[in-house]
Amino acid sequence: MLLFLILLSHQLLVSGVPVDHEEKTPSWVEVCGSSYLFSEDYMTWYDAADNCQLYGGHLLQINSMRENFCLLKYAHTQDMATDWWLHGANDIDDEGVYVQPDGTYLKWQPTWQDDGESEPNGGTDYNCLMVNLEVGPDSGKW
Repeated sequence: MLLFLILLSHQLLVSGVPVDHEEKTPSWVEVCGSSYLFSEDYMTWYDAADNCQLYGGHLLQINSMRENFCLLKYAHTQDMATDWWLHGANDIDDEGVYVQPDGTYLKWQPTWQDDGESEPNGGTDYNCLMVNLEVGPDSGKW
């Protein structure tokens, strides 16, 4: 299972591992010029996308490096219990062609995580992207 971010008309639902295994109630926060909802649920990318639709939204759409950094900075202040988070960009329909949840092409080049191989390297088996929001060498990378 993977963690996820959801964008609801500039609102974010984030799934994570509960700190100290306590149940946490999702709460809205104002950050990066938008209202975001952080939740503590584990889901696959497909289940997370379906869950977003229940809220009338879609998985988080990161539209710029500025937005990526803003979310990263906020996450660093929250002592989140996980590192990699799902978001909406994917190449499900056409390998290597990344599309945002609203159907537009990814308009900027994220910094890819380097695990010693060219990233992204999952081929047709891995179509959904994640962003690292922890403090560490992969901070902000996809």
